[in-house]
Amino acid sequence: AMSCAGDPNVRTPHLDALAKRGTRFTAANATFPACVPFRFSMLTGQYAHTRNVPALGYRLSPAERTLGEAVAAQGFDTAYIGKWHLYSAYGVSGGLSLSQAARSPIPASHRRGFDYWRGFELRNDFYDSWIFSDDNPKPDRLPGHQTDALFDKAFEYIDREQSRDRSFFLILSVEAPHPPFTATPEHLTRVRARGAWQPRPNTDIDAIEFFPPEWYEADGPAGCIDPADPASVRRVFDANMQAYSAMIEQIDDNMGRLDECLAKANLRDNTIVVFLSDHGELAGSHGQLGKAQPWEESVGIPLIVSGPGVLAESVADMPVGTEDLFPTLVGLAGGQDCGTPGHNFAPFLRGAAAPDRDGVVLQFVTETRPGRGYYDETWRGIRTKRYKYTVLGDRSGAKPWQLFDLQADPYERDNLIA
Repeated sequence: AMSCAGDPNVRTPHLDALAKRGTRFTAANATFPACVPFRFSMLTGQYAHTRNVPALGYRLSPAERTLGEAVAAQGFDTAYIGKWHLYSAYGVSGGLSLSQAARSPIPASHRRGFDYWRGFELRNDFYDSWIFSDDNPKPDRLPGHQTDALFDKAFEYIDREQSRDRSFFLILSVEAPHPPFTATPEHLTRVRARGAWQPRPNTDIDAIEFFPPEWYEADGPAGCIDPADPASVRRVFDANMQAYSAMIEQIDDNMGRLDECLAKANLRDNTIVVFLSDHGELAGSHGQLGKAQPWEESVGIPLIVSGPGVLAESVADMPVGTEDLFPTLVGLAGGQDCGTPGHNFAPFLRGAAAPDRDGVVLQFVTETRPGRGYYDETWRGIRTKRYKYTVLGDRSGAKPWQLFDLQADPYERDNLIA
């Protein structure tokens, strides 16, 4: 959902400029397309299946070596700002409620590797977000919209907190555009002025069987819904997708502010900026909403790397998975072999030949919530440059499910499994 990726619904000039100054990966994947397992793999370099990490409700072990620790070992100061989502048991039986998780501090033992901490577990309420500063057990409420406030925290770190005589590694983790789709009035008005949201070619609104409650809350962009009324369903869908686009444009505006902040601090020319997401949004494709599916709209993520030494005006089409982020980021910081299963793309980003790689693993290994999709059987897949093959199954075996030729059928409408 970026202009440079061909999405007609959004205007992302700052992300487009970032991509032009660097390398954009067109086949980057969230190996396990859900918030918690993605974050686990990015911060440890390990596959989620090696620790049986579920879709929700996982606590990162203090024994894990984190990305912060690995980059710090290269002489960098480390900072983390925003959503963590690797400590509470939110979303599982007996776990914390969303509001409890948002107000619960994360002890230093479970967020190792970051010298500077301005974080929270999760909130999913963009005008009622709270943040913890280092070991202070009492959080502060973020002013205004969460996205703007978290970017402001990053600017504060860059302007005043980071050491001028050492390099720094900063992770800025915003929740947007996660539902409920809540953008600022300014951004929502901007998007609505351009007209209705344009569906993807594989969008099937009539096939959507379930709209999550956050899609039609009273104070949301769409109001109430009558599932039996197609006009009501379409109105709610369009309103939420416009708000989704507005949230992305808000992020893009803040990426422009980030570029200005780095320039003002005389850091723009020697700072590598990486832009990515933890999963996609189906947005009605294949009659589905949300994530957790093996389709491109769910597993596909933006990945842009730009900065000194990185190939400019480059588009890379080789498959990349979540587990590649750890060794690549450590490699960009000057490190070498991390002892993790992913591939270090730092040499490629600096001009080396493209790595010879067959493909990447995709997976949904554990769902602990009864009644949710993939609770009884999970899926696993292989994604190459051209093909994607997915199976359904459990510990007793697996059965073929999907095979798509992504070159001939990029919207995955012709299942070749037979």
